[in-house]
Amino acid sequence: MVQAKQWVMKAAPIPGKPFNFNFKDDKATFKLIEKELSEKDLSDGDLLVQTCYLSNDPAQKFWIATVDKNYSAGVSPGEIIPARGIGKVIASKNAGYQVGDYISTYTGWTTHVVITKTKLDEGFSSKISKDKVGELWWYLSVFGGTALTAYFIFYKYAELQEREEDYGKVFLISGAAGAVGNVCIQLAVHAFKASKVIAIAGGAEKVKYVESFGKNVVGVDYKDPNFKENLMKAAGGVNTVDYFIDNVGGEILDLGVNLLKQKAMLLACGSISGYNDSSKLVFKNYVSVITKRLTIKGLLLTDNLSEFPQGMAKLQELVQKGSLDVATSATLKDATGDKFQEVPLIWDGLFKGTNKGKLITKVCDCC
Repeated sequence: MVQAKQWVMKAAPIPGKPFNFNFKDDKATFKLIEKELSEKDLSDGDLLVQTCYLSNDPAQKFWIATVDKNYSAGVSPGEIIPARGIGKVIASKNAGYQVGDYISTYTGWTTHVVITKTKLDEGFSSKISKDKVGELWWYLSVFGGTALTAYFIFYKYAELQEREEDYGKVFLISGAAGAVGNVCIQLAVHAFKASKVIAIAGGAEKVKYVESFGKNVVGVDYKDPNFKENLMKAAGGVNTVDYFIDNVGGEILDLGVNLLKQKAMLLACGSISGYNDSSKLVFKNYVSVITKRLTIKGLLLTDNLSEFPQGMAKLQELVQKGSLDVATSATLKDATGDKFQEVPLIWDGLFKGTNKGKLITKVCDCC
């Protein structure tokens, strides 16, 4: 038997508005509970898992309080807050998993959780090996969902291949210091030999971080008062960019579209600028889609489930070649022991710029 700590929804938030992190407030979004769990709670096919690491993703904002049922059903009061994570199996009634196995799955914000056979059968869980990586958290960074997202952006949605005609392009990447953005920079530089990567990030430290990936990476600080002018200078004027990978939306989306060439491509991956302020989820420069005859592709990682093995094999190849930098791929935050109460605040750091690369929460020292 284990005493599990689990963050659940306390009061349903308003979609598109900030969450209430005052945990003493009756209207707080989250509540920390404790619950006894044991092998007796398992039905056939279930697992009891101890959480090792949690993935922090901006998309959780919509998993929790959905603005579009096409994307997520949302969370109801009393339900565990959803999150991907790495866990260790401590009890099993599933022939595919033994005690001591590691699993990548939807753990939620928990120290321990029952993963049902139904959830396992949905296909978003997989057994992972500690022996194949330097650290287990690599499965959330260079071998995680955000790295796979970057892979599919280039190799599937942008329809690029590692061939002569796809080399030498100009890429614009917003949210470039984030989990998806930093991998996109590295793919553009190393796999597709970009002539220039314009990387938008927040603050001097993050500009230095994105520029560390290659001499042809030009970092632009969106917090700088002269951001618009600096962005234009970095691009070399309008109609200069072949591919715009946008993780931010809002004003940066409008500015980026100005820089695209005729018949260029906009790859819409996220719109984090509006996740806490839905008024920013506006595309004012839509006319350029028509006048420039742009191609826009929106993408969700989950649409590509059957191709995950192919993507993972490519990411492993790139890491082995040194084309993906593991050491700088993530920012780890400690939520072990009593610090587990900080899990929601660590996640909220995504919207305050606390991370470079993937933001990962360490939940236990057992892994």
